[in-house]
Amino acid sequence: MRAQKSYLLLAALLTLSLLTKANGDNGARKSTEPVLQGCVADANTKKPVQGVTVSISTSKGKEMKEFTTDALGNFKVPQMPVGEVIIILEKKGYKTTRREGVIIKEGVSLKMSFDMANLPLEDESDVFHPFFRMMEG
Repeated sequence: MRAQKSYLLLAALLTLSLLTKANGDNGARKSTEPVLQGCVADANTKKPVQGVTVSISTSKGKEMKEFTTDALGNFKVPQMPVGEVIIILEKKGYKTTRREGVIIKEGVSLKMSFDMANLPLEDESDVFHPFFRMMEG
């Protein structure tokens, strides 16, 4: 009778340990959530900006990754080393945006938003060409 109780207890513990292993993986499981994700919008219109090149590098410049925003202005960075990073946003017609001192922490998903300002259009009245001078006089 005592042997039956021991076997029953052993079977229950074994089942519990297998269920725990299947569900938790003892914290070693990698998250499917991106380390860093963000949205880029036009500073004036607040509309998403597609096609922005997002460059992310470590503060020491050792590792650099590039991503491009989608039609909704979103980007996702699946993996990045823990520590401080620099984020640079570039697109023709917009001022380059640089954000330093962003800290990536292990197990934490960071969500950021950026506003990009348009570059001012050049005033055509300031254009100098010798032909214009000949026409003036």
